Amino acid sequence: MKRRFVIMLLTLTMTSTYLVGCNKSGVNEEEVKANIEAKMEDPAWKEAMTTPYGAYPETITYTLGKTAQNYEPLKETEYEGDNDSNNAWTRYINKKINAKNENLFEANSGEDYAQKVSMAIVSSEIPDIMSVPDYETLKQLYENDLIADLTESYENCASDVIKDIYNSYNGRVFDKATFDGKLMAAPSTQYSHGPGILWLRQDWMDKLGLEPPKTLEDIEYILQEFKDKDPGGNGPGKTEGLIVAPEVAGQSGGSYQVNNIFAYFGAYPYQWLDDGTGKAIYGSIQPEMKEALTVLADWYKKGLIDKQIAVRTYDDRKAILTSGKSGAFFGNWWGGWEVNETTSLNPEAKWVPYIAPFDKNGELKMFTGNPNSSYIVVRKGFEHPELVWKLISLQFDLGDNDKNKEDLKEISDYQRYNVYGSILEMGLGYYDGLIRQSTRMKEALETGDLSNLNRTDEVLFEGCKAYVDSLESGKQITPVEWANYMSLVEAPNAVSQAKIKEINPIFFGNTPSMTLKWPTLSKMEQEMYLKIITGEKPVDYFDEFVETWKKTGGDEIT
Repeated sequence: MKRRFVIMLLTLTMTSTYLVGCNKSGVNEEEVKANIEAKMEDPAWKEAMTTPYGAYPETITYTLGKTAQNYEPLKETEYEGDNDSNNAWTRYINKKINAKNENLFEANSGEDYAQKVSMAIVSSEIPDIMSVPDYETLKQLYENDLIADLTESYENCASDVIKDIYNSYNGRVFDKATFDGKLMAAPSTQYSHGPGILWLRQDWMDKLGLEPPKTLEDIEYILQEFKDKDPGGNGPGKTEGLIVAPEVAGQSGGSYQVNNIFAYFGAYPYQWLDDGTGKAIYGSIQPEMKEALTVLADWYKKGLIDKQIAVRTYDDRKAILTSGKSGAFFGNWWGGWEVNETTSLNPEAKWVPYIAPFDKNGELKMFTGNPNSSYIVVRKGFEHPELVWKLISLQFDLGDNDKNKEDLKEISDYQRYNVYGSILEMGLGYYDGLIRQSTRMKEALETGDLSNLNRTDEVLFEGCKAYVDSLESGKQITPVEWANYMSLVEAPNAVSQAKIKEINPIFFGNTPSMTLKWPTLSKMEQEMYLKIITGEKPVDYFDEFVETWKKTGGDEIT
């Protein structure tokens, strides 16, 4: 009894400490305001505090919470010894705006970093600038008055390019960073992966005289021809069908997932959607799902889907494709990297990306991914909240477009060494950034004019140019050259020419009830897909799944 009492007392003490720590920011707002106003009287300070690239008249130091980067590839280079406190990015930022970071904590990405963030919140000792891994943590920081309002500093110190990038998402990323009309964080962005792409063995299609697929029926016909005519010379019955992952569908941009087949019927598995009245519905339990499952079950029965769908590993799937045992899979723009080793095994092999299937209106429907998942916050009481936008502008605007190429040399060298360190732990890019980059790359290859390429483009362009040069000279094209060109030029170009209809899910997070019940529901859902597709259960089993899903927590979560 005494031991139980001690445990209860410790629990209450820890809880009380947590609440007291989180509810008080300990900031003297009047003092902070007075210091800022005093600096704004000085033209040099005012310039620095109200423009994206104005340098501070005195070096300002800010504390940072960040994930540890890997600098191992820099060994035996001129940058050996660089680390999270002294690297190409820190030197660039210090040179441009006279700011220097001190890392309050460093951690490995994932759970290790999330734990450090949680500890900082509990103690109310958060860095001046910190990456926040999810919306729930951001909300917690706001509700406990620990982070600064960034509304005004965004207007003053985010560059026009940064504002243009955010505007390309039509408000979707700022929605989750805004509380009570105030912008409380700089959200990361995730550009559109575009629709699923059907990668096919073009050399097989040419051998059989097959036309590019457009409709669902076209895809089925090509798969049937591959199986029956054996253009790869595997032997009767040894050519596998469409290679599909056991997850089947659900991830925007997912490799080996047949999202396009579901979307063709207006079905969007694993997605939370607006029913048109503002209410959330779960895509996986809607009646349109049965139509897609009927087609997939029929294809499996005919051998047009890999018979080992339930058990193949990722490496298995790649091996089947690169060895020529199958000539079809759904991937994405980076799908060339999934099968680039094919060219080493068979120099005559040729994979080509296709956008399909289109509906009767000539559209391909797709669901979009989470436009943002992480956030950058500024500690309440930090005198330079504008610094976060200056850093973002340096990292994602000037750091790519600086006309002084010498200032960017170290950062470009890092990229060539496959070191992608940065100051802020975030991604930021135009929603249609992939298409924009592909267009620039294609124009540069065709004209030889590289003036429209930014720093990131220039490094990637080298790989694409190597492909074109090898093609023109008759030199053997390497797997890396081929994959670079396919992924950065050919696949995005195919997407840009297609008529795409986007369906935007409305929720990507977790609810309290999901914490306990979602793993069971997700497992139940995946098993349903495999049982119906492989014929273990009839398509009508879907109705039974829906009822069970609702009773097992689905209705409560919805």
